[in-house]
Amino acid sequence: MEIDEKKFRRLFFVVFLRTFFLQSVWNFKGMQNLGFLFVIKPVLDFLYKGDERTRAYLRHMDFFNTHPFCASYIIGIVIKAEKNYATTGDEKFLQEISGAKKVLGGPVAAFGDSIIWGFLRPFVALLASFFVFCFSKDVSKMFIGPLIAFFGFNFFHLQLRWKGLKQGFEYGIEAIDRIFTGKLHFQIGLLRTTSIVLIVLLLIKGFMALEVSIFLKIIYPVVFVGIVFFLRNVSPVLLFYGIFLLGILCAGLS
Repeated sequence: MEIDEKKFRRLFFVVFLRTFFLQSVWNFKGMQNLGFLFVIKPVLDFLYKGDERTRAYLRHMDFFNTHPFCASYIIGIVIKAEKNYATTGDEKFLQEISGAKKVLGGPVAAFGDSIIWGFLRPFVALLASFFVFCFSKDVSKMFIGPLIAFFGFNFFHLQLRWKGLKQGFEYGIEAIDRIFTGKLHFQIGLLRTTSIVLIVLLLIKGFMALEVSIFLKIIYPVVFVGIVFFLRNVSPVLLFYGIFLLGILCAGLS
């Protein structure tokens, strides 16, 4: 079977938009299975007709569950396997489809939970707080903080959805390795460094307002960095929220 590559590629944007509805038909038996079928339905309709299309629908009724933002990687992998099966008829691609959904769902969910909920969401909250404190003397500009958090969070998550879809299709299973070694890994490291800097600045802002000697104000950042290195074996989430609350307390005392 020959496929019109241009028409097929145009489906990617449609699939991308449908990924926002992955969780819209959540159910206890199959979790996101119906949502997954809804997402890739345009691709299945393009590749198959008649009974073959029905069989394609049915094989995606199996259990599926992963992080909604990172699901694009698996979706891209499955689309590539469906295309290969439609053009060659080789049943090894059916095994690849089933394996990708069952095997990768858990690891991708763990990655998404740790990065999105465990890091990105607290990071944008910190970013918003930083700008709110910066404009604390001008209430009319404090809206900039939440606005930056909104656009920052969605820029990262939309990029994850789109690039995951493209890379999953282009690289197949190898796309999962690129999460940990590619540009995304570098961006996450950069955000981690930025979060530490923002926390330091917040704490300095709060501490500098206190009536203490200039020596303590100068030595304070050095002591803070030393404490961070000493506590590096402590849970990052616990450390993050502890320091964040301390910064708010110090700022409130000013």
